[in-house]
Amino acid sequence: PEVAVRVVRAGPKGSTNAQQLADIINADAALTMYVLRVAASAAKRPKSPILSLPHAVAWLGFDEVANIAFTLALQGKMLDVKGQQHKARRLWRHSLASALWSRQLSHMLGEETGMCYLCGLLHNIGKVVALGAVHDLAQRAGKDLAGEEYDRLIETFHRHIGARVITAWALPAPVLTVTSQWEAYTLAGAARFESNVVHVAHALADMTLQGSTQLARDLLVADAAYRDLGLTAADGASLFDSAAAINAELDRYLAP
Repeated sequence: PEVAVRVVRAGPKGSTNAQQLADIINADAALTMYVLRVAASAAKRPKSPILSLPHAVAWLGFDEVANIAFTLALQGKMLDVKGQQHKARRLWRHSLASALWSRQLSHMLGEETGMCYLCGLLHNIGKVVALGAVHDLAQRAGKDLAGEEYDRLIETFHRHIGARVITAWALPAPVLTVTSQWEAYTLAGAARFESNVVHVAHALADMTLQGSTQLARDLLVADAAYRDLGLTAADGASLFDSAAAINAELDRYLAP
């Protein structure tokens, strides 16, 4: 969606002020209402109601409001796969959970959160887009595909499709690298940190959506990707304690 791309291309908070961001979002009245509704339910919202986008930026921060706007602008398109809404919803919910965990990890590490959030949200964008493309082609060809056939085709093409999407949108370079290298983050070069964060966030998203067990937590804390972020076993306690807040925010965007 055009407004989503404009939000990302607006640049960092130092080059775009709150009013400029508000003007971009205000181009879509429905999106404006949705952004304000999510902002009004944010954990660090003020006691008085948030009634305008500049007000939301002043309280939540430029990056936070930009992330909310981008996510919501994209979400409607990603979920609009006629006949495959359940699968699209499941894929998008995992991407959103990965974004929220990426933000949490980068915050814990004292790093800039906006880029990691964006990388987490889009690291598997090819899967959602591939689902729509496969369904559209199947409909045109008069084919009724089984669930496992969808899964196989998505797995075959999602990396290539994801790279094409990120390139077409002209998104920041780290996002393109992460879409292809998050599983092999040690090979990601300049985007190694973002890829490493998303690698761990993806595992945390699995735990969020499938249920967290003590064994899963122990395995994550022992994993090389977790240790490569400089996190310790003791850090795991505070990380896992944030799961409830992550789930609550996830539900604000997309109810289960």
